[in-house]
Amino acid sequence: MPFAGAAAAERVPFVGCAGDGQTGPVAAPKGAPKAVAIDAAAARQLAFYQAQDSFGVLAPKGWKCFYSYGSNGATLLVAPSGNLQNALDAPLTGSAVVARLDYGGTSGRFAVAKYSARLFPQLERAFITSVIAEGIEPKENFTSGLYPADKTTYRGARLVEFETPADMDGLGTSGRLQKNSLPITGVAKLEGAPDGPDLFLLTVRLPANQAGLAQAIVSQAE
Repeated sequence: MPFAGAAAAERVPFVGCAGDGQTGPVAAPKGAPKAVAIDAAAARQLAFYQAQDSFGVLAPKGWKCFYSYGSNGATLLVAPSGNLQNALDAPLTGSAVVARLDYGGTSGRFAVAKYSARLFPQLERAFITSVIAEGIEPKENFTSGLYPADKTTYRGARLVEFETPADMDGLGTSGRLQKNSLPITGVAKLEGAPDGPDLFLLTVRLPANQAGLAQAIVSQAE
């Protein structure tokens, strides 16, 4: 799935996201407009959504956001409407931008190992083997190999872009988003950490009339 190269920096509005998690609620931060490497046409339609002391993502202007965190990782959900705090554990059937970070040194290691088995089986072979050897989850839960329907493009040893076609299962539907008549695009990347690799996964499903913005959203997340 080809993506364009970096564009000149453009400024987009900053939107602070409230959150909740293991140690209690987190207030939405305030921030200045964000400079991002996207074209001017995309910048006019996007904003940068970010929680306090956490990662942020681009998504269409006017959407809502909510952040959830725990010892295993964190999730930032951005969607057009709805009570996002109540939707954090529910399947998402509509448009959304979902960013999640799983920590390989905590209970998030199971998710990291499962995604690594799919995407980075050779690079993280020792880590995957060690998680399976714990015997907490059966070996068959750690499926090896890419999803057959996905279009995947490796941008580096630890970075892969993907597209899950409409009405198909794949990386795009491996988390919160459920398949429907629109495709899901995104990026997965491994991030080094002293106690085990962390895995960042971004999934993007936009309304048909905003589909052209997905490229800018994914590129910025890389």
